[in-house]
This record gives sequence, structure tokens and C-alpha cells, in this order.
Amino acid sequence: MATETVSITAAIVAGLLSFFSPCVVPLVPVYLAYMTGTAASDLEGSGRIKTLLHALFFVFGFALVFVLLGAAAGLLGRLIYPALPYVIRVGGLFLIIFGLHMAGVFSIPWLNMEKRLELKRSGGESYWASILVGVVFAAGWTPCVGPVLAGILLLAADSQTVLVGAGLLAAYALGMGLPFLLAAGLIDAFRPLMARIGRHLRTISIIGGIFLIIMGALLLFGWFDRVVFWFNSLGSAY
Repeated sequence: MATETVSITAAIVAGLLSFFSPCVVPLVPVYLAYMTGTAASDLEGSGRIKTLLHALFFVFGFALVFVLLGAAAGLLGRLIYPALPYVIRVGGLFLIIFGLHMAGVFSIPWLNMEKRLELKRSGGESYWASILVGVVFAAGWTPCVGPVLAGILLLAADSQTVLVGAGLLAAYALGMGLPFLLAAGLIDAFRPLMARIGRHLRTISIIGGIFLIIMGALLLFGWFDRVVFWFNSLGSAY
């Protein structure tokens, strides 16, 4: 239970870091404008309920993809159980490398790219289309949010359970989706806030890099369970 609690917390934090990454947060108004059929500059005047509903379906779309990935990772962890400790350690090493990239120590060019799959609108603002845009978002932005996502997928594989793996990626989607829903519901306040956040994206990226380095080190050296035990002992002390 303690392990799952710590892992779910890490997954939610990872989702938040992914949302505030330089390749996601600046494009939130663009996605909202596309889904609602409203010019980005006129979103404040569009119906809040309509915008929020489109955002809900969009979040459902990318959450569905992430949950399926988590379930697959949990199943894969069970299938490769004998080799899993080595896979986790190698994955931890790659997380450290990805973290150094995010922190700006060096650059891995292909991690700075995202594949934007274009969807053509076919008339009205369909909620089904918003789900599809969410699915495309999950597929197209994976190279950019991939380093953080990889860390949670490793935890999902380590769980060796389809249900736990799906739950971890659902928590990741929750961390990524909640800010999006808040932005949709409070778009008039979010636009100026986004401008201020934009000035600190580099700092957010460094924080994300440190998060990955720490997680990678815990997995590489097999310290994750020790950290869970430490948190558990703190909880029992109170």
C-alpha cells in the first residue's frame, strides 16, 4: 500500500511536470481553440461549459492512451519477471540521462521534437473529435513528455500488475489533465498566467530534470523500496 501511495504521488507530480513542459503549456489555448472552433483570441467570450466539456473529452482521450500504456507495461513486467531487475536498472540509467538533458547539462535533439499530427475539422465542434485530438496529443507529444512518462512506465512495469500499471498511468493523466481542465474553465485568467509561466519554463524544465535524476538513481541503485519504507515509517510514527 505504501509503495503504491508513493508511486501514485510520483505519477501525479510527473503529470504536472509534463503539463508545464515548454512543448505543452504554450499550446493549451491553441488546443482549446481548435476543439471549440473558436479563435484563440476569442476564447474568453466562448461558452465556458462548452469549452470545459471539450476539455473533459480531450483529457479522456489522452488518459485512455496512457492507461492502456500503463496496463501494457504492468503486463510486460510480469512476462519478463526474471529479467525485470536488470530492465529497471537500465531504465533508471536512461532516466538519469534524460534528466540531465531536461536540466540543460547537454542536449538530446530527438527529445526536443514532437510529431504534431494534423486533424482537419469537419464542420461542427464534435466531442468525439475532442477525444480523437486527445488521442493524437498522447501519440504526437510522447517524444517531448517521453522522459518523464518513461519514469512512470518503469514503475508500472515494476508493479508487474495490469491494474496497478493502469492506475499509475491514470494518476499521471490526472496530474496532466487537471491543469488543462482548470485552464479551460478559467481561460480568461489562464492566458495572462500562461504568459508569466512562460518566463519560468526553463526553471520548470530544470526541476523536471532533477525529478528524473532522483527517480533514475532510486531505480538504478534499488533504493526506491527504501524510500517507500522510510515514508511508511514516518506515517506510522504519527
